[in-house]
Amino acid sequence: MDINNITLLDVIDRRTLQNLQDAFAAATGMAALATDKNGPVTEGSNFTDFCMNLTRKSRVGADRCNQCDLKGGEEASRTGKPSVYFCTSGLMDFAAPVVVNGKHIGSLIGGQVLPEAPDEDKFRKIADELGIDQDEYIAALRKVKIIPRRQIEAAANLLWQMANALSAAGYQQLVSLENQKKKDDIIDEVNNKFNEITTSMNNVMSNILALENNFATIKDSAGASSKAVESTDGIVKAIENASTQLTLIGFNASIEAKRAGAAGAGFNVIAQEVRTLADKNTKQANEVENTLNEIKKSIVGINAQLKTCNSEILQNAEVIEKLKALVDEANVQVKNLK
Repeated sequence: MDINNITLLDVIDRRTLQNLQDAFAAATGMAALATDKNGPVTEGSNFTDFCMNLTRKSRVGADRCNQCDLKGGEEASRTGKPSVYFCTSGLMDFAAPVVVNGKHIGSLIGGQVLPEAPDEDKFRKIADELGIDQDEYIAALRKVKIIPRRQIEAAANLLWQMANALSAAGYQQLVSLENQKKKDDIIDEVNNKFNEITTSMNNVMSNILALENNFATIKDSAGASSKAVESTDGIVKAIENASTQLTLIGFNASIEAKRAGAAGAGFNVIAQEVRTLADKNTKQANEVENTLNEIKKSIVGINAQLKTCNSEILQNAEVIEKLKALVDEANVQVKNLK
């Protein structure tokens, strides 16, 4: 609802307005009707035959009455207070404005009474102007209630104050409802944001746990690789020992070849090849050992880094868990605002 474009029935429901109007008419003997910019919003209370069945049934009379109502309403709107006036048919009417937040949203009109005994000759002339039978008009006139002007003004003022008090209360209720709706909308929006944050944190937490598991798998693989590298140490040592043995065999063969003289020349060549092969094996074994040592160092470094990363992941997970708890607590507090 646009709080700046409210109507009379927005602040006072039709039934309450009708009951107020009926009670006023019954207590004062005056006619009453509630209107807004589009026309009547209630059924007329205590309307006289003089007005409704005679004067307003005449085309001229109806036009005059409408002009009077318009003029009285304009005066009431201008002053912000009840306007008491004589209509063109000689009765006394009033218009009481209903103003909310400085805006005129409707009027309570009524009266159809006389402040004193009427001059019947004057009303006979009015009957002629309206094309109404004089005797019938005077008969209806004699049924019109006579109420002193001060009492009419007091009654109009009372109805005005009651209607405006009700409309003010209704307006405040509307404002409260509108503010509550805005607050609820804001709370819902904040709640949705909290839910989005919670969902995002849950996703991050799931990713962290998955990452932690992956790190654990990598760590296990690195450990297995380290053990595999360590297991090759024995093989390298065996190769080195074999190379040493071959070298010794080569030296011994060379010595024996020299002792044999010319007969051992061929054997000396073989001994030389054996020593060369042994040297080559020793060199390759050393290279393999150096490479394996570098791999071991890298694996040790990877394990250290994995341990550090895993520790940081656990710390971040704890932070997110605490943050999630705070968000959940704030979310509960926001919901409690409703």
